[in-house]
Amino acid sequence: MAVVRVAILGGKGMLGSDVVKIAPQRGYAVQVCDLPEFDMTQQQQVKEIAGNCDVIVNCAAYTNVEKAESQPELADEINAYAVGRLGQIARAAGIAVLHIGTDFVFDGKKQGPYVETDAASPLGVYGRSKLLGERLLFESGCTCCIIRVQWTYGRNGVNFITKILDAAKTRDCVQVVDDQVGSPTHTAEAAKAICDCLGKAVFPMGLFHFAASGYVSRYEMTRFLFERMGIKVPVKACKTSEFKTAAQRPLNSRFCCHKIENLLGRKIPGWQNMLENYLEML
Repeated sequence: MAVVRVAILGGKGMLGSDVVKIAPQRGYAVQVCDLPEFDMTQQQQVKEIAGNCDVIVNCAAYTNVEKAESQPELADEINAYAVGRLGQIARAAGIAVLHIGTDFVFDGKKQGPYVETDAASPLGVYGRSKLLGERLLFESGCTCCIIRVQWTYGRNGVNFITKILDAAKTRDCVQVVDDQVGSPTHTAEAAKAICDCLGKAVFPMGLFHFAASGYVSRYEMTRFLFERMGIKVPVKACKTSEFKTAAQRPLNSRFCCHKIENLLGRKIPGWQNMLENYLEML
């Protein structure tokens, strides 16, 4: 059997680096594509990659939610138009694309967990650019799968956990919002799911939600984190409206993940289990 060649765009990032680590363990031949050597906005570079692989996993994105508000053209170019061109190139090359999406495509106003068929309504530039990227990828007609993730953290890159731990080192009290609810998700678990999808006999086309099982507020997550790490800094609950930010955040980021669980044939671990495993790795 021929070895499946997988090109991972954004392979040095938080999620991409975990895919790069796990994919070879599953027998895939991996090519890491990331800045500065590789720029997915450069069409010729993407064509060269597409000509030497069987599937592209796109973890590359403009992810600075705050800066996106003042850099909408750049966010659109990376998160939307480059993704659309990627789809067109993949279709011409006869290869598949697995693309990573986000909970920011939703406005967070739904009362329950979001399913894949719920109408998207992003609050800001980042979410809008990511949603446009999804649409352009589907419209390209390539064989594609989009997996939306949320509240991710991992060993590489800046995330909520690294920020809150840094804050605990310099502050007498840490303020954390208690009205944003979601599922903290370890990128290592998301990477396993991605590799599971690549291993299916038939490439899983369509849209899927992936997040840790269970839901928690940012405030309760921080209390759990500090308790497990023995951090004595007090945590004070506050509201999102008390923080002045350039970009709005969805208050409800809860995902229903039944669709991808049925595909994978297993339940996704709970957020507490994921977070404890991550802390053991630090």
